[in-house]
Amino acid sequence: MTDLYQPRSGGRPARPLPLGRGYSARLTRPLARLLAGGVALLIIMTVPTSWAGTGQELDAAKPAPRAKHPRENTYMKRRWGVEVLFVRQTSAGYMLEFRYKVLDAEKAAPLFDRQVKPMLTHTESGATLIVPTPAKTGALRNSNPPIAGNTYWMFFANPGKLVKPGDTVSIAIGEFRVEDLIVE
Repeated sequence: MTDLYQPRSGGRPARPLPLGRGYSARLTRPLARLLAGGVALLIIMTVPTSWAGTGQELDAAKPAPRAKHPRENTYMKRRWGVEVLFVRQTSAGYMLEFRYKVLDAEKAAPLFDRQVKPMLTHTESGATLIVPTPAKTGALRNSNPPIAGNTYWMFFANPGKLVKPGDTVSIAIGEFRVEDLIVE
């Protein structure tokens, strides 16, 4: 057994380390920090959003989406031959995907006209977003003749992640208009 007070080579006698500062404390300190951090994270994640100040206060500032008429989807099917499926964020939030199903190819043909530029309008800010047209791929939308029963898509640029899930948007493709779609 070695004596802790025995001088080291070099001079001063070694003093015993105070409690909590020895080799075992150096091993348990990171573990204790990790455990404390995990407990703190668990507490933060279980706190209701209204306590955190980000839930109801921000939702109260948004205008309530208008109530849809029960036959609005029927109108889209009869007039344009399409069924709107959804608008959702994609590409880490920098793009918005509009997806729809063609039920009648003749009625849906105006949606596929290459000369018509689709526009998405963010209801809350009034910003208008367009379909990007990269040089190599062309417009990020379908423009071949439609086929009944197929599902089609188009992407809108979302710079700075302006449009977020839960926001409402309107889409215009020539005379075709869809209002108050809620982004998923």
